[in-house]
Amino acid sequence: MSSIYPKRAVRSVLAILSVFICLISSLSIPAAYAATAGQVTLTIQQSFVSDGTSAPPSGIFTYRLTPRTPAAPMPGGSTSEGYTFTVTGTDTVQIGPIRFTETGVYVYELRSITEDRPGHIIDRQVYTITVHVTEDLTAIVIISVEDDSKISEMAFDHSYTPQNTPDPTPPQPPPPPPPPSAPDTPTPAPPPGTPGKPDIPDSPKTGDDSNPAFWIALITGSSTLILLILWLGWKSGKQRRRGKQ
Repeated sequence: MSSIYPKRAVRSVLAILSVFICLISSLSIPAAYAATAGQVTLTIQQSFVSDGTSAPPSGIFTYRLTPRTPAAPMPGGSTSEGYTFTVTGTDTVQIGPIRFTETGVYVYELRSITEDRPGHIIDRQVYTITVHVTEDLTAIVIISVEDDSKISEMAFDHSYTPQNTPDPTPPQPPPPPPPPSAPDTPTPAPPPGTPGKPDIPDSPKTGDDSNPAFWIALITGSSTLILLILWLGWKSGKQRRRGKQ
């Protein structure tokens, strides 16, 4: 009996300290979503705006609540990846209830897991949800963002702006065909006149441009000189033979 009492006293002290910490936090920043005994229902706001000139192709966004505390209770329909749900357009939804049966501190994260889309700006805020469950199963919810500042609501703001597309260039008309060209004017034939003398063709050339009379005279003179020399030689020889006799 004496061994059980200290354990209960320690639990009571821890529960009182947990409640005290939560109350101190709630004095400066309002506690988000004060829950009923033993369960918590979370509220998520979504706004989706466009440029007002064209309808967005899709207004459905996907979210996921994942536990950071092992074996933390989850809403019905959760899987090993967490609790996944969608919100359409500008709307407010509630997820839960999340039922708690034991005291403790349970931490969750909520984010949008929507894939990037052309023309969309998707809010990638990550919310940390801390649930303090007291001895009597009273749940106090504290919500914070990435810089650890406390907030009172979870809201995602998405927007859509259509991408600028150039106006199609209208087809250009074909150029006009060139004007037909004027036919060529025929050249008039020369008037008939006195026929002229026919051209006499030049004598064909043999390729020898020398003077033939010069060569005939040279050959004749050379022959005469040779004969004269031969005759003189013969006459001189005849006279020497006579003198010897």
